[in-house]
Amino acid sequence: MLRRTQKIKNTLLFALYALVLGVFSGAIIWLILYIMNFCIDVIWQKIPDKISYGTNYYIYQTAVCTLGGLVIGVFQRKYGILPDTLEETMTKLKKEGTYSYDKLYIIAIAALLPLVFGGSLGPEAGLTGLVTGLCCWAGDKLKYKGEEAKDLARAGMAATLGVIFEAPLFGFINNYEKPREDEKKYFSPKEFRVAKAIVYAAGIAGGFGTMMLLKSLFGGGLGLARFTAEKNAGIVEWKWFIVFAAAGLLCGLLYLTFNKITKALGQRIKKYRISSCMTAGFLLAMLGIWLPWTMFSGEHEMGILMENWENIPVTLLMMTAIGKILAVNICVNFGWKGGNIFPVIFSGVSMGYALAAVSGVEPVFAVAVVSASAYGYIMRKPLTVVAVLFLCFPLRLIVPLTAAAYIASLIPAPWLKSNHK
Repeated sequence: MLRRTQKIKNTLLFALYALVLGVFSGAIIWLILYIMNFCIDVIWQKIPDKISYGTNYYIYQTAVCTLGGLVIGVFQRKYGILPDTLEETMTKLKKEGTYSYDKLYIIAIAALLPLVFGGSLGPEAGLTGLVTGLCCWAGDKLKYKGEEAKDLARAGMAATLGVIFEAPLFGFINNYEKPREDEKKYFSPKEFRVAKAIVYAAGIAGGFGTMMLLKSLFGGGLGLARFTAEKNAGIVEWKWFIVFAAAGLLCGLLYLTFNKITKALGQRIKKYRISSCMTAGFLLAMLGIWLPWTMFSGEHEMGILMENWENIPVTLLMMTAIGKILAVNICVNFGWKGGNIFPVIFSGVSMGYALAAVSGVEPVFAVAVVSASAYGYIMRKPLTVVAVLFLCFPLRLIVPLTAAAYIASLIPAPWLKSNHK
C-alpha cells in the first residue's frame, strides 16, 4: 500500500494538472462560443437586416442552410465525418485509452460549421472532443499513460460539460465512475471517491472560473434559461404529474423513433457526403420556415419562449416540440454532427408550456416534469439529467424533477436501443 502522504501528494499533483487544463479548456470553450455567436450574428442578423423580410428572407434562409450543407459536405470529404458526438468521444477514449489530438483546429472548425449555419444542435459534441484531445496531448507530454491519461481526459470532459451548460454538477456526475481494478491496489473505495472528486472538481473549477471571468469581461458563452416558479407545487400540480411525465416519455420515444428512421435514410446516402449534408440543410430550412424555433440549439430561443409562451397557440407549441426533435435527428444523421442536449431540453420546455396552457397549472412545474422525463428517457442517467436541469429550475421542484427523470430512465425501449447507441 502506498503511504498516506504519498497518496495525498499524488492526488494533489494530479489535481493541479487538471486545474491548469481546466483553465485552458475554459478559455478555448469561451473563444469557440464567442466566434460562434459572432458568426451567427453576422449571418442571421446583420445580413438579413439589409434584406427585406417576407419571401426574400425565406429564400435567404434556404440558401444559407443549403450552402452550409455544401460547405460541411466538402469539409467532411476532405477531413472525415467530424466532430464526434459526446458518446463517440467517450467510447473512443475508453477503447483506445486516448483521443487523437493532431489537427485539433480541424475539430474546432467541424464543431463550428453546423452551428453557425443554423443547425438544430448543441455545441457540447465538438467542444468535448476538442478538450479531450487537448487533455490527451497534455497526458502524453506529462508522461501519463493508460488509465492516468484517461482520468486527465475525463477531468477535461467534466470541465467542458460544466462550462458549456454553466452546471458544474453535470460535468462532475456524468464522468464519475467506480474504481478500476488497478486503482483498488492503492486506494480503498472511500479514498478513490475522494481522490476522483478532488481531481474532477479541480478541472471543473479551472474551466468554470475561467469561463465566468471571460464572460464577465467580454460577454459570450451559453447557458440554459433560469425558470422561476410563482408558487410551490401543490396537489393540483401533482395530479397532472403522470400526464406531464407521459408527455415527456412521448417526446423521448419520438426522438428515438426519428433517430431510427433518419439513421436508416442517412446510411443510404452516407457515401455521398456533399449531397447528404446539403439535403440536411435544405430540410432544416424547410422545417425552419414552418416552425422557426426548430433551428439552432434552442438555448437562446428558450428564454424567448419563457417570456411569450402564453401568446403562442397550444398546437404551435406542440408542433415546435416535435419539430425540434425531428430537426436534431435530421442534422445528426445526415451529416451535421453535434450535440442533442440543448434541443431535447428545448423540446421538453415547449411541450411543457403547451400542457401548462391546457391544464392551467403552474407552468414551470409542467416544464420541469416534461423536460426531465424526455431527457431521462433518452439519456438513461437520471442523476446526470438532474445535474443539468438543477440550475434551470428552482430548488422547490427538485422532487418532481428527480422523480420524472428516474421513472423515465426505467421505462424500456428495447427495439430502439441499438439505434440510440
